[in-house]
Parts: sequence; C-alpha cells; structure tokens
Amino acid sequence: MPTSRVGSLAERLPFRLSDTEAANEVFQQWLDGDEQRKRDLDLWTYCYIWKYFLVKKAQKSITEAAAIDDLIARAYQKVEQNRTEIQNPSRYASWVSVVCKNTFLNHARKDRVTESIHDEDGPELVAEPSGVEPDTLSQTLLQAIDRLPPYLQQTARLYFLERRTFPEIAEVVGKSVATVRTYKHKAIQRLRDDEALREHLHASSS
Repeated sequence: MPTSRVGSLAERLPFRLSDTEAANEVFQQWLDGDEQRKRDLDLWTYCYIWKYFLVKKAQKSITEAAAIDDLIARAYQKVEQNRTEIQNPSRYASWVSVVCKNTFLNHARKDRVTESIHDEDGPELVAEPSGVEPDTLSQTLLQAIDRLPPYLQQTARLYFLERRTFPEIAEVVGKSVATVRTYKHKAIQRLRDDEALREHLHASSS
C-alpha cells in the first residue's frame, strides 16, 4: 500500500492519525460498550500499523517487498486477538506500537538466525530486547543450543545470544581465543544439522 493510500484512509478518521490520546479514548469507549467506535478504532489501528512498517521500509530496515504485507497482517492479528486484555486503556496506542516493534524484531531475528547458521561470518544473534516476549524461533534456538554437547553450550549462548566477542567468551569459559573460535565453528556445524531448528527456519521462510 503506498503512502498516499494510507493517508486517504487516515482522512476518514475523526481525529489525526498522530493523535494517540484520541485513539486511547476511542479504545476506552469501545471497551465501555460503544460498538459504533469500533470502526474508528480498527481504522486507526490499521493505518498506524501500515505507517509503522512503511517507515521501516523507507529506512531500508525491511528490504523484501513481500514481507511488508505479512508483517502488517501479523501485527494487526496480534492486536485484534489481544487488545481486550490490556490492563490500562490509556496506553492502547503505546501498546500497538510495541506490538509493531515486537513483530518487526521477530522478523529481523529470523533473518539473523538464518544467516548466522548458514554463514559463519554472518550477523551475530542477539539476546531478547527488554520487554520483548520470546517468540517460537528464540525458543527453538535455545532448545537447539541445549542439545549441543555440554562443552559447546556456554560458548554458543555467549556468542549467539549475548553477542560477546571471542576474547570476552574466552575469559568467561577459561579457554584460549583459538579454542573459543573452534567451539563456535563446531557449534555452528551442529546447529546446521539440528532437525528441529532447520524445520523451523524452513517453515518461517516459506
């Protein structure tokens, strides 16, 4: 959806798309039983999510055109399924923003996992950002690391999840940098062969 179309949809709102306080008020009114406000609530949410990911695309944080539609659909579905559980209605707009951010981060982590497993010089995996709920990919990766031989597990966690440098890992595990590099190489080889992790990566990319 081009930016102009998002703007056209947003013009149907009784308030500006950037007016998050108004969006919070509409959400509260809908919770209070005013079903007529649901249209405005859904429209604001839809436009906000579209705008969020269009900005990410403009920033080149998302390079695949096909990924945009999928990310928007996933974020909107999460909002629809979970917004009645929000404890503080005055934080609805902020919560939608967090849903968008988490959806984007999950997408980015999937790419980092795929590249790190298949390319030893690829980006390193990072630990979960504060406030981000663990996704199934993170759980699958952690389980795969737990299936590694014990002597490789700590190095794998420090390298993939905590983004530690080789000297830092060497200090923690009490081995030389050369040994840590060897452990990392062996861990990657075994993760490539981990059936559950491979299946998850294949399913995520299909």
